[in-house]
Amino acid sequence: MAGFFPHVYGQGKVKKELKRLYDENRLPHTMIFYGDEGLGKTTAAFDLAGLLTGMEDKLFRELLELSEEDKKKMAVITLADDQVWYLRPLGMELKIEQFRTFLEAMASFDEKPHVCIIDEAQTMMDPVANALLKTLEEPEGNIHFILITHDLDALLPTIISRGERFGFLPLAAEDYFSFIRSRKDIHYPKGMDEKILFQLSEGNPGITLEVCDEEGNAQPDSAMEFWETVTESSMPFASLSGVQFKERKDFLKMLRWILLVGRDILILSETGNREALRCVSVAERESRLAPSWKGWKGEEALLALKMAETAVARYINTKNIWDMILITFEHIQKGEKEWIR
Repeated sequence: MAGFFPHVYGQGKVKKELKRLYDENRLPHTMIFYGDEGLGKTTAAFDLAGLLTGMEDKLFRELLELSEEDKKKMAVITLADDQVWYLRPLGMELKIEQFRTFLEAMASFDEKPHVCIIDEAQTMMDPVANALLKTLEEPEGNIHFILITHDLDALLPTIISRGERFGFLPLAAEDYFSFIRSRKDIHYPKGMDEKILFQLSEGNPGITLEVCDEEGNAQPDSAMEFWETVTESSMPFASLSGVQFKERKDFLKMLRWILLVGRDILILSETGNREALRCVSVAERESRLAPSWKGWKGEEALLALKMAETAVARYINTKNIWDMILITFEHIQKGEKEWIR
């Protein structure tokens, strides 16, 4: 397996299956890479595109030259002498105009292999999905489609039925530690080591990169302030509803820290075991709040946060999600169990 998907850590099962299909010249024309965000699906798609086109060096060199701002602005990105096409959502969804651009160009493709990577495919509305479906029903021999999604259930069943699915999973500890030790840009947040980061991210490299910024700072203090407010303030909604997040990824990052601190609080409320805590830098503050979240209250709070995480993945408005969290927590703290149910 050496050299196959060189930019992807772990995912041995996916690599093995794709390599077998490639060696047997049986790669499907439509492939669906699915799994949580941050597991390497998009990187794997580019690795496979480089292999299929024979343009790996040129492809990754051009990718490195593209800034995140460039990617956001460009409706369609063409790479490797126009043999690799990359479509990602403009704003909240993939647009029909992006597909039309590709389909018009596809009519003049030569005999060279071409790959169309469609990122966050779950954001396709029905008109877009139907336009794609017609193409997938009669695939050209030299064109491969790779659809990437972190929400497989949001894809139309007709789209799913046209492709072969490849599931990406969180990394096992050995693969995760290999990944984190290879990255020179990762600086451990205060009070954390690689084992705690593994627990925090649940083996997800993308989450690890999100919680470790260039200065090695993390956000347990901000998350702790959220828990202190919803626990101790008489008007938590009024205190927190004005909090704003510039981008969806910033909201998701904070939400994951709130979840992490919440798990610590639940552990302390049920067991008092400090050795199991992940955010040791705020352990004293967590201990003070733990009695307020015993029993069903802590469980319902974490359930609400996990539901919020799912809502973010489905591109529901972050302000609505944030308000839902605050309202739910206020009812939990008031002991209104029937309202929660």
